[in-house]
Amino acid sequence: MVRNARAAGAAAAIVYTDAKDFGGAGAKGKRKWFPDARWLPPTGVQVGTLYYGNGDPTTPLWPSCAAGEDCERLSQGELDGSAAMPSIPALPVSARDGETILKAMGGDAAPTEWQGGEGAPMYRLGPGPAVLNLTYIGNDTLATIENVFAMIEGKEEPDRYVIIGNHRDAWTFGAVDPNSGTAAMLEIAERLSKLEKKGWRPRRTIIVCSWDAEEFALIGSTEWVEDNMDMLASRAIAYLNVDITVFGPGGFRPRATPQLDQLIKEASKMVQDPDDPSQTLYDTMIRHHPPIDRVAGAGTDFAAFLQYIGVPSLDMSYGTISAAVTPLASTNIIALAVEDYPVYHSLYDDYVWMERFGDPLFHRHVALASVWGLIALRLADDEILPLNYVSYASELEKCTKLVEGGCTGCPVSFAPLHKSIDQLRKAANKIHKEKMMLQAENWSLKTRAYTVKVRDINDRLMMAERGFINREGLDGRPWYKHMIYASSDQDDWGTKAFPGIVSAIDKANKLNTTESWQLLQHEIYRAARAVSKASAVLDGRLT
Repeated sequence: MVRNARAAGAAAAIVYTDAKDFGGAGAKGKRKWFPDARWLPPTGVQVGTLYYGNGDPTTPLWPSCAAGEDCERLSQGELDGSAAMPSIPALPVSARDGETILKAMGGDAAPTEWQGGEGAPMYRLGPGPAVLNLTYIGNDTLATIENVFAMIEGKEEPDRYVIIGNHRDAWTFGAVDPNSGTAAMLEIAERLSKLEKKGWRPRRTIIVCSWDAEEFALIGSTEWVEDNMDMLASRAIAYLNVDITVFGPGGFRPRATPQLDQLIKEASKMVQDPDDPSQTLYDTMIRHHPPIDRVAGAGTDFAAFLQYIGVPSLDMSYGTISAAVTPLASTNIIALAVEDYPVYHSLYDDYVWMERFGDPLFHRHVALASVWGLIALRLADDEILPLNYVSYASELEKCTKLVEGGCTGCPVSFAPLHKSIDQLRKAANKIHKEKMMLQAENWSLKTRAYTVKVRDINDRLMMAERGFINREGLDGRPWYKHMIYASSDQDDWGTKAFPGIVSAIDKANKLNTTESWQLLQHEIYRAARAVSKASAVLDGRLT
């Protein structure tokens, strides 16, 4: 929004928290809001970062260091000239202040879909006649942030990491975002500690991460991944994130890379749904469509693990999702609908809101922590990793057909992508059969041959997701290196399947030049090569 305003020549931007979206329904004089209802009061202001990137802005694509330490950084001039930095001031305002400004504007009426709710003034496009004075006083400074880690070293495979994480910084009180997730993670850490004191140790290493500076630009997690990129790329099995544990009633809502789908289903069948004792979390999950969303946006800390180094990733929450669109439509997956969590990033995201509207009994927190912990334990303790790529190929084929359907008559061929997906399907079926045969055989003695075979299968399952990574990254967005799932180039929360192809289609349809169609064909080949790389890893072969 602010970036578009700057591009259009704006000197500053006012970001308006519209009562139509956040203030609840009903006649204007009869609406209720927090603390009497879950809705954002007319004085509420939603805040957020304006940085269009991930990590420390002064160290793009390389790791940062503490303030005062010597490391390469962009100069202030380079920062000011960066397209990722907002070069105009922006001020978030409440619904009440926003309506006051809008009442003073003239010009043509805004489009119907832009208009406010019942009782709102007519929204007009301007310019003027009102003049708004905005004074910005800022202090650009370097500050040191602190991530916190706890580790239980694996007994048999200490060089394989199962990583769980949540950020602890918040714009205000942050009872929902992120402290509901922090509470669940601390509960898991305590349970793991109790198990360890009883003599248990996981087969593989478990790392618990508390990230700092997520709200600014996923800085804590991004810089850690950049700093440990090679080690994590060769050793990390999965990253399990929970940003928001609970934002109300409505059911279990996971999103993940597809090889984790079966594990999520199995774990969720073992946990009672907190709002309906006759149901499991799995039962409430399958009421939603799709049952499991894809984790591909850049709105929270899984981004660096998935987008930068290709680690299978998961994020979960509990609550109603009023609006969601499957990635098979190559459009957005809405992480949270505002009507479900209207106090998001505001002063009213506090303990009282959580106690009254989010989770009065705090039993939803317990359920989410339970399934989170079960998934982590399965990944850490199962002899053969519970990762299943069979459904991955089927989903990619559906995605391809839908993307291809939006390009009817285009002078390009999707045959390379279909061919590579067929290779992925064959490789996924092959390794699945290998797993079943190994588990079915009578290995009364765990011979060296058995141990080597288990390690081989696990390595292929762990590393296959890395095949979807392209070192050059997406066109114009080098930090985003995953060729299958990435955030929309217009919205960090939005998700696109085959983002490079979709973006190239949009450009080619607008330009309709030979060069633009050649670029689209190039993106199809790039995606196909990524799928082929993943297939080769699963198959355990050299090309």
